[in-house]
Amino acid sequence: MRQSTVTSIICTLCVLSTIIISFIVYMDIDNSFSFGFILSYVFFIILASLYLIITFIINIKNIKGCELRKRLVKFIALFISFSAAIYFFNYIFLPSQIDIYDFSTPLAMAISLTFFDLMFFKDKER
Repeated sequence: MRQSTVTSIICTLCVLSTIIISFIVYMDIDNSFSFGFILSYVFFIILASLYLIITFIINIKNIKGCELRKRLVKFIALFISFSAAIYFFNYIFLPSQIDIYDFSTPLAMAISLTFFDLMFFKDKER
């Protein structure tokens, strides 16, 4: 598996611009350049997310049915495990704040652990 050059550039720019944004917010810099940079950062993050989603969709079409089934089973198992762990720890440590509709964190973790390589890597063997 090798990483796409475009994806590498996008990830590098994202990390660098996040560091710059963190510096701007931490130092409370308020001028027209910082405002323009923050707006362009938000626009860049939206475009980068769309690029990664499109890359994911293209790459998921190229995998075989057997591997797709394995990934879906892994996704379901991770999602159920993470959801159960979050509810268990909330029940023990925060019993007054239990929310049965808190699926965003387990869903994001399960998706990222299962399908991470489809977004960032090209595999010639598929």
